[in-house]
Amino acid sequence: MNRKTYTFSERNSLLINLYILSVVLASIILFAAGLPLRTNLIGTTFGISTIIIVYLMNKFKKMENWIPYILIVSLAIMTVFMLDNRPAITTYLLTYYSIIIMSLYHSYRYVCVSGLFGVFITNYFAIKFGELAIVDYTNVHLIALNVLFILMTLFLVYQSIIGKRIQNQTLELADEAVKSKEVMDLMIEHVQSTVKELDALNVDLKTHSTSTQAYSNGLTTTFNEMATGIEGQTVHATEINEAIYAINEHVQNISTQANTVTENTRNTVDKVTEGNHHMKLLSEKIAIVDRHLTEVVTEMTDLNQATTEVESILATVSGIAEQTNLLALNAAIEAARAGESGRGFAVVAQEVRKLAEHSMRSTDQITKILKQIQLKAGQASERLNQSEKLFSEGKVITEQTTSTFETIDKNIGDLQSVSNQLSKRMNKLSQTSSIVLEEVDGVSSTSEQLSASVEEVLVSIEEQHVRINYLNEKVMDLDRLAVLLRENLLSE
Repeated sequence: MNRKTYTFSERNSLLINLYILSVVLASIILFAAGLPLRTNLIGTTFGISTIIIVYLMNKFKKMENWIPYILIVSLAIMTVFMLDNRPAITTYLLTYYSIIIMSLYHSYRYVCVSGLFGVFITNYFAIKFGELAIVDYTNVHLIALNVLFILMTLFLVYQSIIGKRIQNQTLELADEAVKSKEVMDLMIEHVQSTVKELDALNVDLKTHSTSTQAYSNGLTTTFNEMATGIEGQTVHATEINEAIYAINEHVQNISTQANTVTENTRNTVDKVTEGNHHMKLLSEKIAIVDRHLTEVVTEMTDLNQATTEVESILATVSGIAEQTNLLALNAAIEAARAGESGRGFAVVAQEVRKLAEHSMRSTDQITKILKQIQLKAGQASERLNQSEKLFSEGKVITEQTTSTFETIDKNIGDLQSVSNQLSKRMNKLSQTSSIVLEEVDGVSSTSEQLSASVEEVLVSIEEQHVRINYLNEKVMDLDRLAVLLRENLLSE
C-alpha cells in the first residue's frame, strides 16, 4: 500500500468516526426534541445501517472510493429527514457541517457533490420551512442563503484544490522521506553489514597478519639457516668435487688394471688351452705306457712261471745226479769187489761219479741262480704290480687333471667373458665418472650461485619482514577504526 492510498484509508476511517458521532448527536437531538419513537428509530436505523456498510467496505478495502459518496448521500438524507421532523435553522446548519467534513478529503469532487446536495437542501429548507424557521422571511433570505452556501462551496472547492496540491506535495515529500528513510535504512544496513564484514575481515586480517608475521619470522630464520646450510653445502660440494676427482683417478686406474686383467686372462686362456692339449697328449702316452706295462707284468709273470718250471726240472736233474752218484758209488764198490776185472769199470764209475758230483754242483749253482732269478723276478713283478697300481692311480690323477684343465678352461672362458664385461663396465664407469665429474663441477658452481641467490633472497625477506611488521601495525589501526565505527553506529 502506497502512502496516498494509506492516507485516503485513514481519512475514510476519520469520516466514518465523524459520521458515527453525527448519528449519535442526531439521535440525541431527535430524542431531545420529543419526536415520536418511530421517527427516532427510523433515523437511528438508517444511520447505523450506513455505518455498518461503510465500515465493512473500509475494513475489507472494497470500493473504498465510493465511501465518501455514500457518506454525502447519507448525510443529505439525514439532514432532510431531520428538517422534516424538526425544521430549524440549527438543523439546516448540518448542510454546512456535511460539506465541511467532506472538505477533509481535499478533493473538489467530493466538495462539489456535497455542494450540489447542499444547494438542494438550502432551497428545500428555504422554500418549505423558510417562513417557519426565519423571522420576516423574504426571497432575499433565499438568495442570501444560496449565495452564502455557493460562496462557501466555492471557497471549500478552492481550498480543496490548494489542499490537494499541498497534500500531493506533502505526499511526495512523505514518499521521498520514506524513500530517503528506506535508502538510509538500507545504507545503514549496508554499513552495518559492511562493519560486520569489516570486523570479520579485520579478525581474519589480524589472524593472517599475525600468522604472516610469525611465518615471516620463521621464514627469515629458515632462510638464515638455509644460507648457513648452503654455505656448508658449498664446502661439502667442493670436498665432494675433490673426492670425485680422486675417485675418477682410481676408476681410470681400475679400468687400466681391468684391461690388463682381461689381457692376462686372454693369455691364460691360451696357455690353459695349450696345457689342456698337452694333458690330452700325456693321457694318450700314459695309456700306451699302461698297455706296455701291463704286457711287461704279464711277461714277468710268465718268466716267473718258467723259472719255477726250470727249478722243477733242475730238481729232477739234481735227483738224477744223486741217483747217478749213488749208482757210481755202487759201481765202484762192485768194481772193488771184482778186483782187477772191475778196475776199468771202477774208472768209469769214478768218472761217472765225478760227472754226477759235477752235475750236482752245477745243478745246485743253477738252482741258486734260479732262486735269485725267482727272487728278483718276484721283486720285479711286485714292483711292476705296484708300478701298475701307481700308474693306474697316476692315470686316474691324469684324467682328473685333464678334467680339471677342462674345468679350468671353461672357468677361464667364463672368467674371460666376465673380464670382458668388467672391462666394458669399467669403460662405461670411467665415462660415467667423467660425466659425474662434470655434473659435480656444475653442482659446485650451482651451489655457489644458489648461495649468492639465497643471500639476495634473505635480504629481500628481511625487507619484507619489515614491511609485514608495518602492515601489522596498520591492521591494528584498522581494527581501532572498525571498533570506533561500530560504536558510532550503535550510538545512532
